[in-house]
Amino acid sequence: MKVEIKDFIKDENNTFEDIAFYNYIQKKSQHKNEIFINTNILILVVRGTKILHFKNQDVDVDKEHFLFLKSGEYIMSEVLDEYYEAMLFLYEDSLLIDFISKYNISFENQRKDNFSFLKIKSSEELNSLMKTSFGYFKSKMPNKEELIKLKLEEAFLNILNSSISDDFKALLFSVYTNNYFKVEVERNFSYEESILDLKDIFNMTSLSFRENFKKVYNTTPKKWQNIKRLEKAKILLENTDKNVSEVCREVGFDNLSWFVQVFKKQYKQTPKQIKNNKN
Repeated sequence: MKVEIKDFIKDENNTFEDIAFYNYIQKKSQHKNEIFINTNILILVVRGTKILHFKNQDVDVDKEHFLFLKSGEYIMSEVLDEYYEAMLFLYEDSLLIDFISKYNISFENQRKDNFSFLKIKSSEELNSLMKTSFGYFKSKMPNKEELIKLKLEEAFLNILNSSISDDFKALLFSVYTNNYFKVEVERNFSYEESILDLKDIFNMTSLSFRENFKKVYNTTPKKWQNIKRLEKAKILLENTDKNVSEVCREVGFDNLSWFVQVFKKQYKQTPKQIKNNKN
């Protein structure tokens, strides 16, 4: 039988836009099942042992280790014990891409291992972080998605500063390679300069850059840049003493009346109204 890993997720309360959680329990041993991993997974075993059969090797999954699985792999899964329980954290590439961008992780001279998985020794700190995240999933508190992401980010930083940093960076690099265009756009984006200037980074023509951009972001470069500029403008209006004209220039708009027009369309208020509300 072939199953997709996301088919395990039944509880919508444990599923967000780019992250989900599943408490997997199996009360008897099983024959080998074929599974397609269609999302990244972090596995923390609570009890029991499972074997994952990859193309070139077998990997034990037990409570002494954490296991990172990359999306896009076919494996055979086999539970050895009568009772097996694990916490599965499912997350999209976007979570790791945001992590790479936020901490400006460099991959200069990075080895190019083709990682399917990364197995790391569990620690008291990592176990605590994962169990706290599990508690957030089960709670009804507001903003729990952001709290869970912060806990996972803390876990990633912990691993990045551990003895297996090189292995973890190799895993991040493999994700980065698959998302190179998005990472570099957001790393080099400027509010002041035209986003089309980024075409030179990729050695693309303006047309090729637009086409690639639309595939990745489902919108045009100009619209995306305007949204980013407006988001920054709103923050500046609400949190600084800068006037509307100063904010307009700082976020890269050349024409004040056009800035006011697109701002009002986006936020249903003029920049001046936002500023007055702040005061």
